[in-house]
Amino acid sequence: MSKEVTKEFNFFEYHDQINQENIILSYKGPITAMLIAELSRDIRAEIQGNRKASKKVFSIFMELAQNVLYYSSEINLFGDKNRVGTIFIVNEDEHYKVIVGNMVKNTITSDLKERCHKIKELERSELRAYKRELRDHPYHNDESSEAGIGLVQAALTADSFEMKIIEMSNEYSFFVLFLTVQK
Repeated sequence: MSKEVTKEFNFFEYHDQINQENIILSYKGPITAMLIAELSRDIRAEIQGNRKASKKVFSIFMELAQNVLYYSSEINLFGDKNRVGTIFIVNEDEHYKVIVGNMVKNTITSDLKERCHKIKELERSELRAYKRELRDHPYHNDESSEAGIGLVQAALTADSFEMKIIEMSNEYSFFVLFLTVQK
Protein backbone atom coordinates (compact mmCIF):
# COMPACT_ATOMS: atom_id res chain seq x y z
CA MET A 1 0.00 0.00 0.00
CA SER A 2 1.46 3.36 -1.00
CA LYS A 3 1.63 6.14 1.48
CA GLU A 4 -0.07 9.28 0.17
CA VAL A 5 1.35 12.56 1.35
CA THR A 6 -0.90 15.57 1.21
CA LYS A 7 -0.15 19.07 2.26
CA GLU A 8 -3.09 20.89 3.72
CA PHE A 9 -3.58 24.52 2.77
CA ASN A 10 -3.06 26.73 5.82
CA PHE A 11 -5.24 29.79 5.38
CA PHE A 12 -3.80 31.58 8.42
CA GLU A 13 -0.23 31.09 7.19
CA TYR A 14 -1.26 32.44 3.78
CA HIS A 15 -3.01 35.42 5.40
CA ASP A 16 0.08 36.22 7.51
CA GLN A 17 2.30 35.99 4.45
CA ILE A 18 0.08 38.42 2.53
CA ASN A 19 0.23 40.89 5.43
CA GLN A 20 4.00 40.55 5.83
CA GLU A 21 4.62 40.95 2.11
CA ASN A 22 2.41 44.07 1.95
CA ILE A 23 0.42 42.65 -0.93
CA ILE A 24 -2.08 45.22 -2.13
CA LEU A 25 -3.66 42.95 -4.72
CA SER A 26 -3.42 39.23 -5.38
CA TYR A 27 -5.77 37.83 -8.02
CA LYS A 28 -5.80 34.80 -10.28
CA GLY A 29 -8.83 33.98 -12.34
CA PRO A 30 -11.11 35.18 -15.10
CA ILE A 31 -10.67 38.84 -16.05
CA THR A 32 -13.69 40.92 -17.03
CA ALA A 33 -14.20 44.63 -17.62
CA MET A 34 -16.37 44.77 -14.48
CA LEU A 35 -13.66 43.06 -12.41
CA ILE A 36 -11.03 45.50 -13.71
CA ALA A 37 -13.27 48.40 -12.63
CA GLU A 38 -13.73 46.91 -9.14
CA LEU A 39 -10.04 46.14 -8.67
CA SER A 40 -9.08 49.61 -9.88
CA ARG A 41 -11.24 51.15 -7.12
CA ASP A 42 -9.52 48.92 -4.56
CA ILE A 43 -6.08 49.91 -5.85
CA ARG A 44 -6.87 53.62 -5.65
CA ALA A 45 -8.17 53.19 -2.10
CA GLU A 46 -5.02 51.29 -1.03
CA ILE A 47 -2.48 53.69 -2.56
CA GLN A 48 -3.82 57.08 -1.52
CA GLY A 49 -0.76 58.57 0.16
CA ASN A 50 1.42 59.11 -2.90
CA ARG A 51 -0.65 60.66 -5.68
CA LYS A 52 2.02 60.41 -8.40
CA ALA A 53 2.88 56.77 -7.65
CA SER A 54 -0.81 55.94 -7.29
CA LYS A 55 -1.57 57.26 -10.78
CA LYS A 56 1.34 55.33 -12.25
CA VAL A 57 0.40 52.04 -10.56
CA PHE A 58 -3.23 52.52 -11.62
CA SER A 59 -2.23 53.25 -15.22
CA ILE A 60 0.05 50.20 -15.42
CA PHE A 61 -2.63 48.01 -13.85
CA MET A 62 -5.22 49.17 -16.39
CA GLU A 63 -2.93 48.60 -19.40
CA LEU A 64 -1.80 45.15 -18.32
CA ALA A 65 -5.18 43.94 -17.02
CA GLN A 66 -6.65 44.88 -20.41
CA ASN A 67 -3.86 42.91 -22.11
CA VAL A 68 -4.97 39.86 -20.13
CA LEU A 69 -8.64 40.61 -20.91
CA TYR A 70 -7.99 40.69 -24.66
CA TYR A 71 -5.00 38.41 -25.24
CA SER A 72 -4.66 35.64 -22.64
CA SER A 73 -4.69 32.20 -24.24
CA GLU A 74 -6.17 30.65 -21.09
CA ILE A 75 -9.94 30.75 -21.15
CA ASN A 76 -12.27 30.00 -18.25
CA LEU A 77 -14.42 27.08 -19.39
CA PHE A 78 -17.35 28.05 -17.16
CA GLY A 79 -19.81 30.87 -17.65
CA ASP A 80 -18.87 33.53 -20.18
CA LYS A 81 -15.56 31.95 -21.20
CA ASN A 82 -13.51 34.92 -19.97
CA ARG A 83 -9.76 35.03 -20.37
CA VAL A 84 -7.68 34.18 -17.30
CA GLY A 85 -4.66 35.88 -15.77
CA THR A 86 -2.76 36.62 -12.58
CA ILE A 87 -2.23 40.08 -11.11
CA PHE A 88 -0.16 41.09 -8.06
CA ILE A 89 0.58 44.54 -6.71
CA VAL A 90 3.10 44.63 -3.87
CA ASN A 91 3.99 47.58 -1.63
CA GLU A 92 7.74 47.43 -1.00
CA ASP A 93 9.91 49.90 0.95
CA GLU A 94 10.93 52.17 -1.91
CA HIS A 95 8.58 51.16 -4.71
CA TYR A 96 5.44 49.38 -5.79
CA LYS A 97 5.78 46.23 -7.85
CA VAL A 98 3.14 45.29 -10.44
CA ILE A 99 3.31 41.68 -11.66
CA VAL A 100 0.93 40.44 -14.35
CA GLY A 101 0.95 37.06 -16.04
CA ASN A 102 -1.10 35.03 -18.48
CA MET A 103 -0.84 32.07 -20.79
CA VAL A 104 0.25 32.61 -24.40
CA LYS A 105 0.66 30.23 -27.30
CA ASN A 106 4.23 29.05 -27.87
CA THR A 107 3.96 30.14 -31.49
CA ILE A 108 4.20 33.79 -30.41
CA THR A 109 6.76 33.61 -27.59
CA SER A 110 9.79 34.47 -29.72
CA ASP A 111 8.01 37.54 -31.10
CA LEU A 112 6.91 38.56 -27.58
CA LYS A 113 10.48 38.18 -26.30
CA GLU A 114 11.81 40.27 -29.16
CA ARG A 115 9.22 43.03 -28.67
CA CYS A 116 9.67 43.13 -24.90
CA HIS A 117 13.45 43.18 -25.27
CA LYS A 118 13.10 46.11 -27.67
CA ILE A 119 10.79 47.94 -25.24
CA LYS A 120 13.22 47.34 -22.36
CA GLU A 121 16.27 48.53 -24.30
CA LEU A 122 14.83 51.76 -25.73
CA GLU A 123 15.39 55.13 -24.08
CA ARG A 124 12.28 57.17 -23.11
CA SER A 125 12.37 59.32 -26.24
CA GLU A 126 12.80 56.22 -28.40
CA LEU A 127 9.92 54.52 -26.58
CA ARG A 128 7.68 57.50 -27.32
CA ALA A 129 8.67 57.33 -30.99
CA TYR A 130 8.01 53.57 -31.02
CA LYS A 131 4.58 54.18 -29.47
CA ARG A 132 3.79 56.73 -32.21
CA GLU A 133 4.96 54.23 -34.82
CA LEU A 134 2.64 51.55 -33.42
CA ARG A 135 -0.25 54.00 -33.23
CA ASP A 136 0.26 55.14 -36.83
CA HIS A 137 0.14 51.60 -38.21
CA PRO A 138 -3.13 49.67 -38.23
CA TYR A 139 -3.41 46.77 -35.81
CA HIS A 140 -2.65 43.34 -37.12
CA ASN A 141 -5.18 40.58 -36.62
CA ASP A 142 -2.59 38.00 -35.68
CA GLU A 143 -1.75 36.97 -32.13
CA SER A 144 1.79 38.32 -32.32
CA SER A 145 0.53 41.91 -32.29
CA GLU A 146 -0.12 41.56 -28.55
CA ALA A 147 3.00 43.44 -27.47
CA GLY A 148 1.69 46.74 -28.70
CA ILE A 149 0.91 50.20 -27.47
CA GLY A 150 -0.29 49.00 -24.05
CA LEU A 151 3.06 47.42 -23.18
CA VAL A 152 4.94 50.45 -24.46
CA GLN A 153 2.74 52.75 -22.36
CA ALA A 154 3.24 50.55 -19.28
CA ALA A 155 7.02 50.65 -19.82
CA LEU A 156 6.92 54.45 -20.22
CA THR A 157 4.98 54.76 -16.97
CA ALA A 158 7.09 52.32 -14.93
CA ASP A 159 10.59 52.83 -13.55
CA SER A 160 11.63 49.31 -14.52
CA PHE A 161 10.28 46.71 -16.95
CA GLU A 162 11.16 43.00 -16.92
CA MET A 163 9.66 40.05 -18.72
CA LYS A 164 9.83 36.31 -18.27
CA ILE A 165 8.33 33.48 -20.31
CA ILE A 166 8.05 30.01 -18.79
CA GLU A 167 7.17 27.13 -21.10
CA MET A 168 4.30 25.16 -19.57
CA SER A 169 3.62 22.61 -22.33
CA ASN A 170 4.28 21.99 -26.02
CA GLU A 171 1.50 24.45 -26.82
CA TYR A 172 1.51 27.12 -24.08
CA SER A 173 3.85 29.31 -22.03
CA PHE A 174 3.26 31.63 -19.08
CA PHE A 175 4.13 35.24 -19.95
CA VAL A 176 4.93 37.43 -16.93
CA LEU A 177 5.71 41.15 -16.72
CA PHE A 178 7.37 42.73 -13.67
CA LEU A 179 7.16 46.53 -13.43
CA THR A 180 8.14 48.83 -10.59
CA VAL A 181 7.07 52.35 -9.67
CA GLN A 182 9.19 54.39 -7.28
CA LYS A 183 7.38 55.92 -4.31
